[in-house]
Amino acid sequence: MPLQQFTKSLCAAAATAVVASALFATNAAAGTLDLSKPADAHQAMLRLVGDLDGKPVFKDWDVTIFAVLPGAKPRPILRMQGFNAGRLVAKPDGSHEWVTREVAYYQDLQSGEIIESWVNPLNNQKQCIVQVANDPVNSRFAPPAANGRAPGFNIAGETGSLRMDIPLAYPNALPVAEHPEESTGATYLASEHFIFFARRADLLSDVQRSTPGHHAWFRTGPWLPWMKMGQTPGYLIYSGQGNKYASFDELPAKVKAYTTKNYPTYVTAPDSFSQPNETSWTYYAKLKKAGKLPTKCD
Repeated sequence: MPLQQFTKSLCAAAATAVVASALFATNAAAGTLDLSKPADAHQAMLRLVGDLDGKPVFKDWDVTIFAVLPGAKPRPILRMQGFNAGRLVAKPDGSHEWVTREVAYYQDLQSGEIIESWVNPLNNQKQCIVQVANDPVNSRFAPPAANGRAPGFNIAGETGSLRMDIPLAYPNALPVAEHPEESTGATYLASEHFIFFARRADLLSDVQRSTPGHHAWFRTGPWLPWMKMGQTPGYLIYSGQGNKYASFDELPAKVKAYTTKNYPTYVTAPDSFSQPNETSWTYYAKLKKAGKLPTKCD
């Protein structure tokens, strides 16, 4: 679920991360935001996430996926590239809806080419790949409370950053009894880790509507359903980075071409809020129930 936990983590940070006033007060000046103040830090967070004018923004990722078996060194097995297309929608009460969709495509480890089938090096079995296509991936940002709390920005020299660590545990959308090959257990266990970077001047500017930035993303998660590893002990590590863009045209060429051909609705962000959210596990379950899982993938 690349980047879709981002918005949950931002909300959590806004509620729990205390920023010492002295850290930013000496840097605050006329015409700049004071990141020790909840309202200013909240605005900086929104601009780092999206565009305050409601224009679509795109955050991509370029990732290496590692397999971890008990007692063994993590082993790189796949690459992946994808992006999230999101839009901020301002509401009358001061809150914002963050409406997004995301796709990601698995790639050959050596060539980087997008692939439709894969020979699992852990068991030498060939599997058809189910690409990531999650729509919607939505959440809401409440207006900041006047309680002295703010998103936990860190400023070091000319660079600012915002770090998020999100442990995850919830019922698996693919129960073992119904999906013995695809399910790793009754509970979905994973963690998402983000660090977002921007220029200090961009974060503190009180006139920018969207802050340029880049990010690092790390994740631990279970075997993917299409790998059909069942309850084999082990897990996956995702390690990657990406950038924020103002348009679909700025994304990597192979990602644009594959998206335009196969997932054309993802070339822009949604216009309105809807739920429930989609995940790679719920998407797989829907495809399986409808008899639409890929079976010919040579």
